[in-house]
Amino acid sequence: MSNRIKVLNDLTINKIAAGEVVEGPHSVVKELIENSIDANATNITIEIKDGGQSYIRVSDDGIGINEKDVKTAFLRHATSKINTIEDLNSLYSLGFRGEALASIASVSQIKVITKPRNQSYAISMEIINGEIINQKQIGAPDGTTIIVKNLFFNTPARLKFMKSPQSETRKISEIISRLSLSKPEISFKFINSNNIMLTTPGNNNIDQTIISVLDKNLYKSLIKISDVNNFMELNGYISQPTYIRGNRNLLIVFVNGRYVKNQTIYKAIVDAYKEKLPINKFPVCILNLKINPELIDVNVHPTKIEIKFDEDVEIYEFIYNIIKYSLSQNVIVPTIIFDKNNSSKDNISSNLHTKSLSTSFQERREEYNASDNYNQPIIDTIIDNDSEQLDLNDYKADIQSKINYNNNYINEKEITQKNFLNNILTDYKIIGQLFSTYIILEKNLFMYLIDQHAAHERLVYNKLLEEYKNNNVTRQKLLKPEVLELTSEDYIFIIEHLNKFINLGFNIEIFGTNSIIVREVPLIMGKPRDFQFLFQIIDELKNEVYNEVHFNETIIRKSCREAIKAMDKLTTSEIHQLIKDLSKIDPPLTCPHGRPILLSLSKYEIEKNFKRVQ
Repeated sequence: MSNRIKVLNDLTINKIAAGEVVEGPHSVVKELIENSIDANATNITIEIKDGGQSYIRVSDDGIGINEKDVKTAFLRHATSKINTIEDLNSLYSLGFRGEALASIASVSQIKVITKPRNQSYAISMEIINGEIINQKQIGAPDGTTIIVKNLFFNTPARLKFMKSPQSETRKISEIISRLSLSKPEISFKFINSNNIMLTTPGNNNIDQTIISVLDKNLYKSLIKISDVNNFMELNGYISQPTYIRGNRNLLIVFVNGRYVKNQTIYKAIVDAYKEKLPINKFPVCILNLKINPELIDVNVHPTKIEIKFDEDVEIYEFIYNIIKYSLSQNVIVPTIIFDKNNSSKDNISSNLHTKSLSTSFQERREEYNASDNYNQPIIDTIIDNDSEQLDLNDYKADIQSKINYNNNYINEKEITQKNFLNNILTDYKIIGQLFSTYIILEKNLFMYLIDQHAAHERLVYNKLLEEYKNNNVTRQKLLKPEVLELTSEDYIFIIEHLNKFINLGFNIEIFGTNSIIVREVPLIMGKPRDFQFLFQIIDELKNEVYNEVHFNETIIRKSCREAIKAMDKLTTSEIHQLIKDLSKIDPPLTCPHGRPILLSLSKYEIEKNFKRVQ
């Protein structure tokens, strides 16, 4: 190997750059779709084979590329989006780096067919190994089609690290679904090995797009949110805490229409749902943040998924407050639903469920009766088990005679936790205790089950947390004050932040060089075996990541120990007092671990399962 310094050739440079831009077929699909969006396309079709490794086609009806610019488009750093670095401060397009096409062409066999609307013919050009091998004029519709074959055929080392076709297909599907949610005005079609996997209406109706991309039951659990201040605007949907997922995959965030992954926004979402979800469970969010481009940096990584904000704290507080307020106004009481086999199940969505088309006509009719909106069809046609199509008008006429009965016997309008708490002290009837664990109430044609341990745990937790927030933490004196020897760095730090430790309930004094004496600790900690908790706080404050997690977890453990337990028999007066205390709290009606306190079951559901109503 020569020790001389030399300039690499263009093909090698492009292949190296492709390693950053083109991680796999999913990266190719993302870059090509974003180009189509920037070209003002209204229809985009994506087709892949073998997970995109052997074949990718992205076609659009956008503005196309002029004949004189086709070759230039495949050169490195060739772009129509910006002219100078200052243009990034006013950037709304998805692409701007000018690296994608050159990088893709250097590691694949690529063909482009493009026709601007003001040009009478299209240009067809083929590139292999970064070299143009064929260019000609042909007939084609307006727009651009790019076909990528045999990705990484000339970089075998990259092929060894390729994921399975199934894995790449899943990633590509995720990218297409995210981009289609960001652009409901564009119709997307995704074809995998000749099978249509996804289509969106492209009618600028975000509700219909969500249903096309995700599912109807999820859509039913969504809460629409919207707010604006002097710097930014947030629109989108968040899920009820009753609809949960095991990971963050459906925390879908767009900034100025760009799909991004940003820890500040993720933290704001997760923190807003704190205490509303079980541990390690996550909500679904589809959020679009509009903000002045000058306040963000999109040039962080070649994939352009990561961004940085100029004011992280303001972004966090804006999103956190909107979501938390919306949840407090709209959290629905979880409902017990009986399936068609009459076995109950704890359902995580609302009272009215969209069933598959194979569901019987009788069940469809019962479901429609339970709705409080009789003028809106559930689907365009109703199909029974024999596949007989019934006209929706005949179907609606058939149920009109039952409307009065249903109005008298049921109120299927979803009950929010806020409305329930506002009215809990009036007109309820205590039926008793079930299994010495659940309190049974009757109110407004509904039966409610209250988990007495979860309810009291929430009340104790709220009381202890209020003490902490008001700097009124109850302390306990140590029989033997503890002297701690610290490093000089920790000693200086703890003295500098002494007020923070006092607010947490510690009584700490200086005790010689690099030493402190601890005379009191928070009562909630119980009898301390060691002071590792104190050192964890020091480390977190140093790293500016202290967020009261450890202290809150301690409060949760304490509240769990002090709460009424399951199997504790309660008197009627104790039940009344528990309900009275419960009525004074704000949603969520969950214990500090995120488990529900309350479940409801309507009289209609009970009578339907006893076959008293049809």
